[in-house]
Amino acid sequence: MTETSVVGQWVAAPGAEEIVTGKARYCPDIELPGLLCGKLLYSPYARARVVKLDVGKARKIPGVFAVITHADIPGENSYLYAVPDQPLLVVDEVRFQGDAVAAVAAVDERTADAALAAIEVEYEELPGIFDPLEAMQPGADQIVPGEDNVMMRQTFRAGDVEAAIASADIVIENTYRTQWAEQAFLETEGGVGLVDSEGGITVYSSCQAPHRDRMQIARALAMPESKVRVITPYIGGAFGAKDEAHVQIHAGLLAHAAQRPVHLIRERRESMLTHVKRHPFIVEYTTAATKDGKLVAVKARAIADAGPYTNATHEVLNKFGEFIGGPYKVQNLEVEKIGVRTNNPITGAFRGFGAPQAAFVYESQMDDLARKLGMDPLEIRLANGVETGTKMYTGVVIREGSAMKASLRKAAAMIDWEHRDQIERRPAPHLRRGVGMATILKGSGLGRGLADHAGVVLQMHRDGSVVLQSGAADMGQGIITVMAQLAAERLGVPMADIRVVRADTSKAPDAGPSCASRQAMVSGNAVLEAADTIRDTLLTMAAGKMKIDKDRLDLKAGYLTVDGEPHEMSVKDLALRCSNWGKPLRAESLVHFEYPTEFPKNGYRFSQEVFQFCTQIAQVLVDCETGQVTVERLIAVHDAGKMINPGGVFGQIEGGVAQGIGYALSEELIVKEGRTQNPSLENYVIPMAFDMPEMEMVVLEIPEPSGAPLGAKGIAESPIIPTAPAIRNAILDAIDRPLYELPMTAERVLKG
Repeated sequence: MTETSVVGQWVAAPGAEEIVTGKARYCPDIELPGLLCGKLLYSPYARARVVKLDVGKARKIPGVFAVITHADIPGENSYLYAVPDQPLLVVDEVRFQGDAVAAVAAVDERTADAALAAIEVEYEELPGIFDPLEAMQPGADQIVPGEDNVMMRQTFRAGDVEAAIASADIVIENTYRTQWAEQAFLETEGGVGLVDSEGGITVYSSCQAPHRDRMQIARALAMPESKVRVITPYIGGAFGAKDEAHVQIHAGLLAHAAQRPVHLIRERRESMLTHVKRHPFIVEYTTAATKDGKLVAVKARAIADAGPYTNATHEVLNKFGEFIGGPYKVQNLEVEKIGVRTNNPITGAFRGFGAPQAAFVYESQMDDLARKLGMDPLEIRLANGVETGTKMYTGVVIREGSAMKASLRKAAAMIDWEHRDQIERRPAPHLRRGVGMATILKGSGLGRGLADHAGVVLQMHRDGSVVLQSGAADMGQGIITVMAQLAAERLGVPMADIRVVRADTSKAPDAGPSCASRQAMVSGNAVLEAADTIRDTLLTMAAGKMKIDKDRLDLKAGYLTVDGEPHEMSVKDLALRCSNWGKPLRAESLVHFEYPTEFPKNGYRFSQEVFQFCTQIAQVLVDCETGQVTVERLIAVHDAGKMINPGGVFGQIEGGVAQGIGYALSEELIVKEGRTQNPSLENYVIPMAFDMPEMEMVVLEIPEPSGAPLGAKGIAESPIIPTAPAIRNAILDAIDRPLYELPMTAERVLKG
């Protein structure tokens, strides 16, 4: 199938009408008979010992159906991302502002609040550790007893870094700092739990990994997973923070304890204080090069503040280490990755997963290097950029890398990079204008050694309509649309005939988490495989009926085609014939993403194999009196492999750039002694519509040669990654002062 009729078309997303008209049901919209209000009680301290915890008075309040503490959890008292070291309800010590000590379920919010107020808790405040450098010192107080504050320290080396640095013509060393960042999704975390007629638990959860949530809920309730069901309704954004469990386990525990349905929906302030944030990093970075700008070595030491618990810190640091060399030919590289426990807010997944911090470092360093050498920032990137066949320092060989330099050249042409000095540099005495670029690579898929799999079930009915069941959570990235388009394309039916059932663990096979820009690639392949099975049945029926070779037949636009020409027989006719003759039109597919078998023993563990490349160029105006930075124009050239849904691709780019601008200039959680000082969207400043620049977007369609469906790769994460370094380099171009800390607020620009 070379020509496509549905794939690559701008289509309305299934469910779009429900979303824009307000008919879509999110967790807060779910109403059930006897539904109780659930709430959690948090400590007022960042670190404290629980001396006394008495819930007796709370349980006696009329209208209170359940009050639970750690002692009331039937199974394991822990979340599980990778290491189960975070309690659902604390036992003896609070270790950050988001630790909960008790949970209640009552007839209404007022009664639930009264129950929380009636719980008697006596704390002994303890001195916290809020500086990761202090936490790393020998003899520092252990934040988790028996566990080293340095939860992770790994060094990866490729080549001879020290010898390469010693032989280099130029060596640049800088220290970079990035901030805590809030995902700021529209819908806060929520869960609705209820007990079914057989004593099992069903939980509606705003989540990115419903099957993993089912496993965690079952662990906490000491139930078999077969008695736990997780349903994912519409999700109002996630950006990684709903990849981990949040309140859905507590909703299940409360429903089990109360034997009534319970909804547990976080308020905005509660959400911002408790869920995972983007890791703040301290990165010491050394770049060594020859006098003609060829990179010879990179050396990095990265310290990530994890908060008190492990969560996704290992995984985020591993991805940071994978990308810290950038999209460049670097054979000598050393990266030391250090994850540190503190009593600060817990950190975890956020769109980009370690790559935005890495890109800010390596792309800032590339511009600094270019200036030191008197080179054009474009030329130094082109001189060092990877290509198809490049062997990365991780050991991975780039199978299709032409988009790296193609994106650079296209973006440069769009902004007329060669003549950028002809723009009005000083439109007023206090204003300076600058232009800066950044180019990055981002992987798709979980990586080597991990279970990167997804399953789907497809059922075509006798009228030609199709039901597609998948465990893939759609939180706005558009996987439901992509799967529907792929199924419609393969089966030759209109998009309107495909109904995608939202994730439900009792009906759909596990599709893994919606993260790592993986679902289009992995679930997409599963859809194609299942659809091909049904398609083959339909074409076999047609070939037998018409007495012609099946290879001459195809399905397109609702009809059979013969030698490419439409036939009067419709897909509906074929579906009816198959049903009448008992030919199965149901297929289940489970796809494991296969990585190449050849890989060096000393390669970087868990390396991804499929890469997106992209370049962004920013034009900024800096007010030298106030430090205010305005992004006037932004060029974004992104590599998607093959666009399944162009509208979704361009939407992801635009949304990612908006988040990237916030990450670059304004978004920062202010944390003092472990307590967040701005837990509100009033004073956590995200970009608004008038902050968005003039945007020009181009998508390069250079198909991925292996593994990706029709050559398509993910696009959801990469747009946020180059924005901050592009803006940083534009500020450098404007004021001739380098900045090494995010966000680049007016105060920091003035200081610089």
